[in-house]
Amino acid sequence: MTSARIRFLAVFLVSCPLSIVVTPGGSTGDLKPGRNDVEFDHQGRTRTAIIMVPRSAAIPRNGWPLVLMLHGAGGSSKNVLESTGWAERGEKEGIVMVFPNGTPRDESRPESFSRNPQTWNSGAKESLSSGVSSAAAKNIDDVGFLTQLLQRVCRQLTIDPSRIYVAGHSNGAQMAYRFASERSTVVAAVGVMAGHSYAEHKSLASPVSLIQIVGDHDPFTPMEGGKAGILGRTMIVPPALDSPRLWAQSLSISNEAAVLRDDDTLTIREWGPAANGAEVRSIVVKGHGHAYLSRQDRFHPAILFGPTVNSINATETMWEFFIRHPKLH
Repeated sequence: MTSARIRFLAVFLVSCPLSIVVTPGGSTGDLKPGRNDVEFDHQGRTRTAIIMVPRSAAIPRNGWPLVLMLHGAGGSSKNVLESTGWAERGEKEGIVMVFPNGTPRDESRPESFSRNPQTWNSGAKESLSSGVSSAAAKNIDDVGFLTQLLQRVCRQLTIDPSRIYVAGHSNGAQMAYRFASERSTVVAAVGVMAGHSYAEHKSLASPVSLIQIVGDHDPFTPMEGGKAGILGRTMIVPPALDSPRLWAQSLSISNEAAVLRDDDTLTIREWGPAANGAEVRSIVVKGHGHAYLSRQDRFHPAILFGPTVNSINATETMWEFFIRHPKLH
């Protein structure tokens, strides 16, 4: 066992209940190649996720990379599996993909995008979709849930501890920021699309590189900040570029970003790299709204979420960034 894996296990594999339900097939706790639908109890709630294990790829010498992909408010694990291209990317590149579910507004009923949306406790004080019944308002321990979920995966599969990544869209992007901040010793890099950071602003215990993708026509993540909303519900949000700028500060990188590209399609900014190699990158997609940038996305109509401009693919862009940023020990 390598020293890196020993350090990872010491930090990450703390005691937790071993029971887990896995379908289809297999014994309890047995993750098989392909799709695994899992559920387990966390603090009295039944929490669920879909885990995709590569069918064709051999296990790499140091273990598989893992990407935790978090859906937006009203979304679900099934939704992001079908609409982002991460499942196909996982099979092609040999990535273990983990698609967890947030918590619905009414926990006694099935989730529904409009009637019973799921959310994450990202640390935000308000929720456009769920109000006083959001995961944040109920103070649900989503950092603890995601930590326990990853522990279970790492017990059952050979995962490379230097290549654990978190991605998210919208409210899932907010949660990705928070999880990466509070579990920076575990996460190598984080990729976010169309979401603000409400994580506590502090120096990270361990460097975590960040890539942000945002549309300049996003009604929920406006470039200048201010009022954002949907169907008459509004809240005040910070400017879109505040989140990567503050993340750079948490890495002790200067506030000054270098503009790598600025044309009719994209504006790309970069903070860093720091002396330890960590960096922050922001990609502003001209003319794009709030939808996740994938040609498979069919869940964000323009009338509510703004126009879609597929000038880049968010999943490909994030994965290319992740490859360049393994965990810095």
